Amino acid sequence: MWGATSFQRCGFAASLRLGAMVTVALLAACVRVPPASTTAAIRTATDVQAEQSLRNAAAAEWPDDNWWSTWGDAQLDTLISDAISGSPDLAAAAARFRRAEAAVQVSGAANQPTLDVEVGANLAKQSYNNGFPKEFAPKGWNDNGQIAASLGYDPDIWGRNRAALAAATSEARAAELDARQVRLLLTTGLAMAYVDLDRLHAERDVRAASLVQRDALRGLVAARVSGGLDTRGSLRLAEAELATARAGLAATDEAMALRRNQISALAGAGPDRGMVLVRPKLSVRTAGGLPASVTTELVVRRPDVVAALARVRAASSRIAQARAEFYPAIRLTALVGLQSVGLGSLIEADSTYGKVGPAISLPLFRGGALRGNLRGAEAGYDEAVADYDRTVIAAYQQVADALTSRRLQADRLASSRLAQTAAAEALAIARLRYEGGLSTYFDVLTVEDRWLQAQLAAASLSASARGLDVALIRALGGGFNALDQDNTGESDDDR
Repeated sequence: MWGATSFQRCGFAASLRLGAMVTVALLAACVRVPPASTTAAIRTATDVQAEQSLRNAAAAEWPDDNWWSTWGDAQLDTLISDAISGSPDLAAAAARFRRAEAAVQVSGAANQPTLDVEVGANLAKQSYNNGFPKEFAPKGWNDNGQIAASLGYDPDIWGRNRAALAAATSEARAAELDARQVRLLLTTGLAMAYVDLDRLHAERDVRAASLVQRDALRGLVAARVSGGLDTRGSLRLAEAELATARAGLAATDEAMALRRNQISALAGAGPDRGMVLVRPKLSVRTAGGLPASVTTELVVRRPDVVAALARVRAASSRIAQARAEFYPAIRLTALVGLQSVGLGSLIEADSTYGKVGPAISLPLFRGGALRGNLRGAEAGYDEAVADYDRTVIAAYQQVADALTSRRLQADRLASSRLAQTAAAEALAIARLRYEGGLSTYFDVLTVEDRWLQAQLAAASLSASARGLDVALIRALGGGFNALDQDNTGESDDDR
């Protein structure tokens, strides 16, 4: 039915030779590609001076991916599990990753041949006065049919499509790492809020004890006023301090309720979820340190750093894509099909038609658009490098900050506990002196305020020590390791 092709082999070879000659001529007239203007280079781990700041830490392992489970709090384990499965932030990050993967698929399609099939049938009437003798024009309305298959392929000689695919692949990798960074921020943020809830429970214990203490003092002052040993001014002051203690306790209760609401939201639930939370039961804290390889491995342990590096690679590929735009675009096309006036003869051998050959497009004049695109791509690369350097420097700063706070926190806690003991003894002495008439209520009140501040400081420092642990875990990447992912066979070039 199809018969012989509509062109001879020798004619096709001549067409290819002519196409090659035209290509050479076009290349000679090609727009001159500007030289590379970007010189930015990313910082390596050895470029960041951090050995002196981090060398005195005790040896420790890198955090585990489920680091919170070592605290032995089943309620926290459930909250973080709920957060990972139900957080809108994580769902949005996962959607951005899927969209980036779709962009990779679209970019990869440019490296594959395209095949389209078109089938058409219609009724048409030709004008009898449109350039043909009337006796040769088909009379009346006639049915027409066409079946055609067109094949196209871009050989991507200059690598434009491959560069676009590499850029999209790196951007998808960055989106995947962004999702991992969101997970890290979510889990550490929830743990921070949970640790602070534990701190607020400790603070409430202190304020409740202070309320009892001040109520007892008010009774003592009232008894002395009844006996004529003190003035009503002291009684009114004692009542005011009692009211202040109640207000402080109410403020702590408010802070606890707000923290429960925050924890519920981070877990992807409504505020009712926080109403059933019980007091945290965190295991005894053990002193930690830093991994010995922190100064060299931190850049592969932080998802935000690895994501920034992926964006540098994407920007580099965008430069290659922009440079390829200066060269001719070559596309190979082929068309073969059947066409006839009258559907009855559509499948006859004489109805075949077709064409094959290259299509070449040369960018001779674009008003500076190509140079502008290249300059923009190079500026984008420099920006990506700067963002990477900023992220790396911030990563080392966060580790150093957490380590410094942990070092000094132990000394602060020891001093606070000494102050707590001394203030308790001073308060007991002040009360005895007041009961014996050797001092005024103002003296007792002053010492009591010191006692309250010492109690609150000790409780806060003791409970917030885990907050520093969470800060260090976040600074160390929370168990992420890009090398582990590469060992599974996944890389920026394989996707």
